[in-house]
Amino acid sequence: GGFCIPAYIPYVITGEWRLGRGLCKIWLVVDYTLCTASVFNIALISFDRFISVTRAVSYRCQKGVTREAVLKMLSVWLAAFLLYGPAIIIWEYIAGSSVVPERAKQCHAEFYFNWYFLMTASTVEFFTPFVTVMYFNI
Repeated sequence: GGFCIPAYIPYVITGEWRLGRGLCKIWLVVDYTLCTASVFNIALISFDRFISVTRAVSYRCQKGVTREAVLKMLSVWLAAFLLYGPAIIIWEYIAGSSVVPERAKQCHAEFYFNWYFLMTASTVEFFTPFVTVMYFNI
């Protein structure tokens, strides 16, 4: 929130993105990654709690092992970045042109108007973690 919200406030108030395309992409990557990582971390915490209840003895034996925990957390952040980061950064180069004209002073992800990508990403980012958390907390 310390980076995303201060950059977004002037955009909401004026309706124009005045910080340029480069900062727009950086802001979008950070914003999407942070939001996605928070959802994935909730699923990871639910999984960890599930294992601590269903396999209590083996879980206690691993309690002091921080390497595995760090790897799980890093994988969550990597997955969160890989879901949206490359699409935000290179979408216009793969498509051949930008659907968000720079002179319009808007800051949207290039895939904002691509229904297929949005449905796939929404399934990975929301529906899959939702079902996973429901299962782990039954």
